[in-house]
Amino acid sequence: MLKDKHKVFLNAQEGKTKAMLQWRFYALEEINVSLIKEYVIETIENIKLGKEIKPNKTKKELIIPEEFLDEMSSNEELKDKYNSLTNGKQREYADYISEAKREITKQKRLQKIIPNRLV
Repeated sequence: MLKDKHKVFLNAQEGKTKAMLQWRFYALEEINVSLIKEYVIETIENIKLGKEIKPNKTKKELIIPEEFLDEMSSNEELKDKYNSLTNGKQREYADYISEAKREITKQKRLQKIIPNRLV
């Protein structure tokens, strides 16, 4: 949001963030108090005007593995408990099962979570 007229800022994480700016000083002589004051005043004005950068939140699609869907179709209690969870918890369970590479491991994980946590 700052107009970097004097080109003193570096983006700390180029491509990842828009608001993480750094002003680096390598020697005491490089510190220009009046210039710092100018940027602080501009920052205060931006805050008063309500200027801010909103984060871009993209929701990942929840993909429930086939093995889990099959189990829920035959177990109504499991389905009800799963649907009562928050989106984040649902995603954790779905990811836990789908991250397994082998079918046997997916089945073991599925059988592990059913009695311990969901039913």
